[in-house]
Amino acid sequence: MQTVEPWIPPDTWGDLPSDLLNRILTEIDAGLPDGDRYSDAASAKNRGAWKIVIKHAPNKTDHQAREIIKTWVKNGVLESRDYWSTVYNKDLTGLWVNPVKRPS
Repeated sequence: MQTVEPWIPPDTWGDLPSDLLNRILTEIDAGLPDGDRYSDAASAKNRGAWKIVIKHAPNKTDHQAREIIKTWVKNGVLESRDYWSTVYNKDLTGLWVNPVKRPS
């Protein structure tokens, strides 16, 4: 006899303490070593902020990492701003942390 157990998706925010979230935000806020900023754009390859989530929380899926970045942008923890990219020699949009909205 087969039994059916309901599947419960993993909690995106589970096992992410405030100190870990703040380390992720600090790295995003610092930007890339070449001076460019991280991006929340789905098409961002090298500048994808979701990769920093994975770096610090390797148990998260790409989808979960993107969801975390998307939530932070929506809640104003991360702010999108235009800046001049010396790497691409054009205006781009990047992410900065709003310090008053950091997790406590």
